[in-house]
Amino acid sequence: MSNATPPDHQLWPAIESIYRHEIRILQRADYQDWLSFFAPEFRYRMPVVRSTDARAEMVAAPGELGYYDENRDTMELRVKKLASSNAWSEVPPSRLRYFVQLLDLTVDNSEIVAVSNVLVFRARNESQENRYYGERTDRFVEVDGQLKIAERTVVLDQVRLAAENLNVFL
Repeated sequence: MSNATPPDHQLWPAIESIYRHEIRILQRADYQDWLSFFAPEFRYRMPVVRSTDARAEMVAAPGELGYYDENRDTMELRVKKLASSNAWSEVPPSRLRYFVQLLDLTVDNSEIVAVSNVLVFRARNESQENRYYGERTDRFVEVDGQLKIAERTVVLDQVRLAAENLNVFL
């Protein structure tokens, strides 16, 4: 049984402020700075989505196939690669536009859970355009007096991604 309660009125603008700051950093592709939004131990998941008759089976469960299933160590490796000359799929760099709409906030014990709609537009070269849209659930914890993301799960609405690569974080 959960002890989830609605958040106080000051928490909503605080989370929205975190998201606005995060979006500005992601749109600049400053992924090293972006990692500062996460707790020292975190998990970042983007499970695959399947077409099935049962809604409960549409999203891959933890431990099943995902586009991303990262922790601090593996995410730091991804960020390091994107900052290097080995990131051929980002030459020239993508142009990114993020839209995040906070839908719900709950407080469960010492954790804050935020559910959002997310839309990311990515353009590369003259003709490559991709859109990613879905739902994002973030679990925040307090670290040294600041709210940090301890877990992020992104569930896309798309079953098939048309992108040639997936070098975008949602």
